[in-house]
Amino acid sequence: MTESYMYLLVKSILTLVFLMGLFGVAMYALKRFARSGGGASSRAAMKPVKVVASAFLGPKRNIAIVEVAGEMLVLGLTPTTITFLSKIEGKDALEDLRRLKDGKQRSLLGLLQGGI
Repeated sequence: MTESYMYLLVKSILTLVFLMGLFGVAMYALKRFARSGGGASSRAAMKPVKVVASAFLGPKRNIAIVEVAGEMLVLGLTPTTITFLSKIEGKDALEDLRRLKDGKQRSLLGLLQGGI
């Protein structure tokens, strides 16, 4: 009778290991799918609106710099409204923002405090 219990124990452990491995593979696939933007990588390059940077200002209040059709816009964001604040037109400011977008520049708040 102990052999049947041992068989059931080994079978349960192997089933658990198999299910955990299957779960791990599913999580890896989901993570990879989410990282690619939900499909082909070319679809990510075709997005018409890109958030360059955003900063927290207070409870449920943010400021964001958004690139739309090659133009940089500064927007104020709350849960119920999106407010146009400014359009960034200076060459130096645009260059700084492009570097910020690539992660090679100071933070958004530092950029705003220094002036755009």
